[in-house]
Amino acid sequence: MFLPVYLAALAAIFFYALLPVVGAFMTRQQWRLFRKSVIEAASLPVFGTKLAPDAPLASGKFAADAGRCRVHGDVDALGGQHELWISCRNAVVVVDLRDSWVYILTGRAGDDTLERRRWSELPSIGPGARAFIAGAAELSGGRFVIGPAGKEPPLVILHDGDDDSVVRRSIWAGRHENEYWNPMTQVSMALGVVTMSGIVPLALRSRMPSLIGALTLTAAFSPILVLLPPGVVGFFVYRRFWRRARYCRARRDAEKLEGAKGKGDFSWQRRAYAATTASVLALASALAVNGWLLVVLLRRLL
Repeated sequence: MFLPVYLAALAAIFFYALLPVVGAFMTRQQWRLFRKSVIEAASLPVFGTKLAPDAPLASGKFAADAGRCRVHGDVDALGGQHELWISCRNAVVVVDLRDSWVYILTGRAGDDTLERRRWSELPSIGPGARAFIAGAAELSGGRFVIGPAGKEPPLVILHDGDDDSVVRRSIWAGRHENEYWNPMTQVSMALGVVTMSGIVPLALRSRMPSLIGALTLTAAFSPILVLLPPGVVGFFVYRRFWRRARYCRARRDAEKLEGAKGKGDFSWQRRAYAATTASVLALASALAVNGWLLVVLLRRLL
């Protein structure tokens, strides 16, 4: 008798909770690797100063393999399908962006946004854009080319600010707005709807008790329950605490970047954990309240 309820509960847990959470951890790991690569790039030598600091770039007094370095410059032009030309220190550096990600940093310090796009999907680059590039540099065909270092593609950040603040701004903004809403979440939600469409009819057969139908329908519509009153209040509380947790994690990473002494970064980490816990409790409370109300209402209607 309770088979539809069990199936709906398992489907809801798997498609609406488990898969999105797995996607959230994967998304967070991607951004964690990005922040790590930015910190590593900040410690690399600036292109043109490592091998011949007293010679202009145009003189050609560089080894064929300049090793890993970083470049600050203006976006000069696009070449071919996979090349970005950067003007820096009276020379032009060509960046090989085949199969690379491009990060677009906009806004102002403390309120920046960072968008992650495939180079092949980037529609255009606005005039006056600055670039922060890190990768393996070499002299190839009379051109200075920055490309992948082994299997690691070059780091490319396009920004609208000054070069001195791009690292800190990237560390601050280099995190997802809400890791729970990720590509895996979108796919799992769609699969969950399809699965529930096959389970719900089993619970709505004429001889089934109203409780079975009410519980099954509640599980089927659980993703949107938090958007309905009165539980929507808990949803807004969840959003507020989630933004607070994101801010605390950004402050933690900024403290680490600046090499702050003492327990500053640990304090921000604890605040982030506390805010995250509060956000989860608020969301769970909203779901529980609206779920209970929906079950009561459906039992009267079915």
